[in-house]
Amino acid sequence: MLEAIIFDMDGVIVDTEYLDFQLQSDYIRSISVAPHSLNHEDFSELVGRSGQDLLRRIRHLSQTQATDQEISIALEKISEEKYKAETAKGLFRKDVLKIILFAKENQMKLAVASSSSKKHIKKVLEACGILKDFDLIVSGEDFQESKPNPAIYHHVLKELELEAEKAIVIEDSPSGIIAAKAAGMQVIAFEEKRLQIDQRVADYVLKDMDAIFERIVNLTKSSP
Repeated sequence: MLEAIIFDMDGVIVDTEYLDFQLQSDYIRSISVAPHSLNHEDFSELVGRSGQDLLRRIRHLSQTQATDQEISIALEKISEEKYKAETAKGLFRKDVLKIILFAKENQMKLAVASSSSKKHIKKVLEACGILKDFDLIVSGEDFQESKPNPAIYHHVLKELELEAEKAIVIEDSPSGIIAAKAAGMQVIAFEEKRLQIDQRVADYVLKDMDAIFERIVNLTKSSP
């Protein structure tokens, strides 16, 4: 039987993935040494990335000579301007509350495993009024390698003291889906049609939180 639900945050709990994509794309264009044609597929490499992985991809796409520190400061400034409490609250997918309530009613543990910083995760969840609902919050900044490396999901399972088959993950980015699958868990992908990303590795690709909620309920009923 399922004993835990693990959420990615950006693009799942809050509809921020596309906004992140747009802002990071604009930033890359602004620092590109020699303006050149970058297609949607190039920028889609950024989705779900964090830390050194994100910085490496930004340098590759822009060919900038900016240092990691300079890029990090610029991205942090963009994030601070974007994620005012009102913004996060407005992008909150409120149907997540049904899943949270169902989990609590069925004594299931709840966790967030996000590539974002711990400070950012807590800020967003607090703005949405659900910070205290989670048993565990894990940030990608605590690991040497970000998703698709499965380290963050292995850590969640260890902290929750669960075997992989007892948990299900809700993700959206290809890197996150691959990470969760590599950790041995079932994955539900929140369908993202605005970006050219491949979500086919997920066990299920569902169009909205209502569909995800129904799938979790059915999986719980069918579990031995």
